[in-house]
Amino acid sequence: MSGCGAVVGGVSLDNIDISTQAVIQGVITYGDVPASVGYARLLDRNDEFVAEVPISKQGEFRFFTVSGDWTIVALIPGSNSRTQVTAELGKVLDVDIVIPK
Repeated sequence: MSGCGAVVGGVSLDNIDISTQAVIQGVITYGDVPASVGYARLLDRNDEFVAEVPISKQGEFRFFTVSGDWTIVALIPGSNSRTQVTAELGKVLDVDIVIPK
């Protein structure tokens, strides 16, 4: 996407102090291949919208947040999936979301 300043392939965590935040990242696959079009949505423990990011062409997404219970909603054309996770400050949580065909 031109003009948005995003690094192709996702933002590196090099030189980022993650001790003050929790990182939730992962890959969304549709069947057995990475989803190339769609969004990852982050909801708080009350199911309230917090953030949404487009996934990369490799199905990757990343959120920087605080400790707590979260729901990731994977939104791809024709399907979606909800995954509950618990994030912790100073840790990177890798989440693989598989949406069956």
